Amino acid sequence: MEATTTTIKTQGLNGHLPELGRADGNGRAQNSNHANGNGLRPLLPYHQGLLPQAPQQSYPSERDPKIHLKGPPSLLPSSSIHSRHASYQNMNSGSVGPRDTRSSMNGVDAMSHTTSHASHDAAPDESATTASMASVSESKPSMPPSALANHSSSPDLRASSHTTDFVPGSPRYRPKSSIPSRLPTGVYAQQCVAAAYASRLDPYALHIKEQEALQDHLCHLHVTVYLNIRNGILRLWTRNPMVSVTKEEAMGCAKDYRWMNLAAFAYEWLVRNGYINFGCAEIPVSLATPKKGRRKEGPVIVVVGAGMAGLGCARQLEGLFNQYRDSCVSPRVVLVEGRRRIGGRIYSHPLRSLQPSGMPPGMVPKAEMGAHIIVGFDHGNPLDAIIRGQLALPYHLLRDISTIYDIDGSPVDEVRDAMDEKLYNDVLDRSGFYRHKSVVVPTAEGDRDFIDSGRDVVASDGLTVRQYEEARAAGTIGLLLPAKRVRRGVGHKTADIKAPGAPVADLGPTEEQPAALACQAMGWNLNSGISSDDSLNLDPVVRASKYPTLGAVMDEGVKQYRRMLPLAPKDMRLLNWHFANLEYANAVNIGKLSLSGWDQDMGNEFEGEHSQVVGGYQQLPYGLWSLPNKLDVRTNRIVTKISYDPSDRATQRALVHCENGEVFEADRVVFTGSLGVLKSQSIQFSPPLPDWKRAAINRLGFGVLNKVILVFDRPFWDTERDMFGLLREPKTRDSMVQEDYSANRGRFYLFWNCMKTTGLPVLIALMAGDAALQAECTPDAELVAEVTSQLRNVFKDTAVPDPLETIITRWGTDRFTRGSYSYVAAHALPGDYDLMATRLGNLHFAGEATCGTHPATVHGAYLSGLRAASEVMDSVLGPIEIPQPLVPEKGKSFDSSTSTPAATGQKRKEPPSSSDPGDPATAPLSSEDNRRQAYDKAMLAAIHAEIGPPMPRPARTGLNPFLLYQKDFWGKCRAQCDEARRAETGDFNARAARDEIRAALGLMWRQAPGEEKWPYIEQTEVNRQRNAEICDRWRRTLAEWEKKSLKLKEQWCREHPFEMWMPGEMSDLPPAAAVTLTTPSSASLSAHVTGHESTSHPVSSTPSSVAEFTHTTAPFTAAASEGGHTNGIPSTNAT
Repeated sequence: MEATTTTIKTQGLNGHLPELGRADGNGRAQNSNHANGNGLRPLLPYHQGLLPQAPQQSYPSERDPKIHLKGPPSLLPSSSIHSRHASYQNMNSGSVGPRDTRSSMNGVDAMSHTTSHASHDAAPDESATTASMASVSESKPSMPPSALANHSSSPDLRASSHTTDFVPGSPRYRPKSSIPSRLPTGVYAQQCVAAAYASRLDPYALHIKEQEALQDHLCHLHVTVYLNIRNGILRLWTRNPMVSVTKEEAMGCAKDYRWMNLAAFAYEWLVRNGYINFGCAEIPVSLATPKKGRRKEGPVIVVVGAGMAGLGCARQLEGLFNQYRDSCVSPRVVLVEGRRRIGGRIYSHPLRSLQPSGMPPGMVPKAEMGAHIIVGFDHGNPLDAIIRGQLALPYHLLRDISTIYDIDGSPVDEVRDAMDEKLYNDVLDRSGFYRHKSVVVPTAEGDRDFIDSGRDVVASDGLTVRQYEEARAAGTIGLLLPAKRVRRGVGHKTADIKAPGAPVADLGPTEEQPAALACQAMGWNLNSGISSDDSLNLDPVVRASKYPTLGAVMDEGVKQYRRMLPLAPKDMRLLNWHFANLEYANAVNIGKLSLSGWDQDMGNEFEGEHSQVVGGYQQLPYGLWSLPNKLDVRTNRIVTKISYDPSDRATQRALVHCENGEVFEADRVVFTGSLGVLKSQSIQFSPPLPDWKRAAINRLGFGVLNKVILVFDRPFWDTERDMFGLLREPKTRDSMVQEDYSANRGRFYLFWNCMKTTGLPVLIALMAGDAALQAECTPDAELVAEVTSQLRNVFKDTAVPDPLETIITRWGTDRFTRGSYSYVAAHALPGDYDLMATRLGNLHFAGEATCGTHPATVHGAYLSGLRAASEVMDSVLGPIEIPQPLVPEKGKSFDSSTSTPAATGQKRKEPPSSSDPGDPATAPLSSEDNRRQAYDKAMLAAIHAEIGPPMPRPARTGLNPFLLYQKDFWGKCRAQCDEARRAETGDFNARAARDEIRAALGLMWRQAPGEEKWPYIEQTEVNRQRNAEICDRWRRTLAEWEKKSLKLKEQWCREHPFEMWMPGEMSDLPPAAAVTLTTPSSASLSAHVTGHESTSHPVSSTPSSVAEFTHTTAPFTAAASEGGHTNGIPSTNAT
């Protein structure tokens, strides 16, 4: 078949936006195919007879992959995601749980049913991809939606964000338990722990943002309870992400009414921060009581860019606005996209040279121009819930590369390949000794044994999380807690505490093994004269530059190994193949990577086998756009200027100016454009971005990766292999000079076999490092001729035909990206990704270059969109309100008759209604009962009028020497931390965070000499003695008060016998008595004894006789005399 050389140009790797707005009257795309027999409507169906069924699970690969697939904007796996009632991994088998039926996926556009092509006369500056093919199909016009007029609204959603606090004594309802009654407690606990790991959260410790919100409100012992509840809510979500978790379900994760406020906070925190209810799950609109008056327009949020970050942010905002919607406020989210399609750097280009293809009916074969590989679903990838749980997209698991071909076309010996790979890894590991050691500030931890067994800690010692963590940082836990508490081992184990601010341990060995000895262990023979004790000396090249690069150090390592080992030109080619693979991961020559920070995201990688989406990766952004309802996307709107308010005043709104003269007015703007666009300054900001933001933009790098897509009429390679590699020649043949390999080593170094994902004989050749830049200016014909020649050199035994269709990407010249993805350049600082993410007033930033934990990835872009959405909601609604009290005191309001059982294996019973006579708290009181309670109130009021209320327990102060030390040294430490922060960031206005100062103070205290600590320790001993004396006086005073109260009680009862007493006699009491007419229950009396304020309790909770009142106070008096209190709170045996 003779191929013509017709070339068409697409809209800069964009094409059109197929079927955006093309739907029937029910909101469903006309071409959608929803029938898969199980109630689930995946974005694109597949048929068992034509494509292998997507695996139900993927497990972490035990093999060490030879391909580092960190690179092009990508995704990642999670090994076992269960559904809340029916695992979503089993949906293809036709079993749908009862909650799955609520989440029918309506409105899906089958984007692969129609292809979109740009016109032949596309503007030259928009052309970043060229395609040549045998026959050109007819071009179809795009269908952009209608334009958006300027908006004017009042950003007021605060009324809808109010949540009712749980107050003791208020009417209660019992949520249905979300804890399976037949599941063993230990199994349930392990599922909760696994759910936290699958959500990127530590199941045993608070997230830093959780701690910031709760540290002054939550007892440190109750951290365990909170984590159990939070992990339980995550379990609900991970088991079935097709259905949103409701607040009622979240409340059902609490085992006792005391913990309801913890469940309410955990739910709202998880929702707002995008850990649950994200993606394509439908969020029910909150039921708000309609209010009279004209309906106001709520805040307008304009998101610039419809890539993964923009779509993820907009979809999340839509869901959050639904949850917090007020009936009188109508918020709007609008996406502005410069291309004529959505997806950004995810673009699946239709292939048109062969019809029909091996794809299922309804699927069009597409090749990935940009993001290509899902680098693992496990251990927290948010795309796992979307791709596998919500859209049910079929995917193909990739097998590691097994064959690399040399320049003569012969396969490389596997043993030699393995030895060279080990040598490369050794050089890379040794360069890691110069890695920047990140500082991890530990957060409050729960009791691991309790969390693993699903138990709650019900005790309380009155120490908040902040107080305990500050004492932990100072190493003064033993001084803060009484000896009895420490001996009993209640709470955290101080022996396991890690010092705050401790650097993360280096992944390399503590003592570096000599390089020559390591090579011998790999199987290498040493050159003559080389001792086993010889090693590499990389320090000179590191010290030679103020900004050392990874490439310079690794090149030096190869040079020194060439002196030690009998390396041949083939070894040099193999080593540089791995160099090229590293350049693919970073989209740049390794000579431009920062030595100390190039892998600053280390430790955040997800797990699981790598995979590709069958039918095109672009189904992911299209799913986010269309489900559960279509987002308002305005394509072909090229933004030229953004005016924002850096002071974030509510009166000044942001303006987004487009090239066509259209202006969008918004309350807040989220910019999700690429770092390359920011570097090119093609968008003007008014006022200009501050210097610290521009400095971070300039310091970070933005690299390029390009591809050559080849479509053949038949396969001539092993179709069972997913990839194969090619070694490249240096400038001078058989050169042993490392620098000679740099320019050419990434040129067609790797080929992807895409038959299983496209249904056609398709190979994709990668151009990495310097070769990617060369592709930007090399003619198409030259590249195609060279790659075809290389393939014919490898497959000599078969006739390799000319390709029917070729597509060459040129991301570097694409006006909407100016490159592929970000990297840590030599001049970059550790905090630059965080600076990129920092908002400026009402201007927010998202995109992979703002996600320091997962840069250069699709999931990183999506996570940044969730973060930006959370920031927007916090600015609109304010921070999450902490219910007061967060954990009510244990008392009659939470006695065993009304609280739910702690055992998770027991089914909760519905509480009696308010009219149920069986409930003593709600049953109507008889006239005799009313009279008895009034009698008790009058008696107590008379006692208080005579001798006053009991003296509250005095607070204990000054028992932590570190806190005394902190007062004296806080200013000095803050100045030092501020100076260090300015030196690190280069921003003269930078300030150290409070947690950083606190951690540094803890380190100063631990390192302080004994003579410096002694005055503070001595002062605490003085304070301890003073507190003991005050406490003794209080006990004596309380005992005297109780003695007088008993006498007055007996006297009052003699003078006012109950049989003759009338309620009217209360009017004769002195005015002072009117203040104390509420008789304290055991809980309120506890507050008197401990010195804490208490809320008034209803009459029904008071003792019904004088004798009861007397016996109620006795245990607290006894506990006080026995020293059973800690820090003013009754100990467990007292309560």
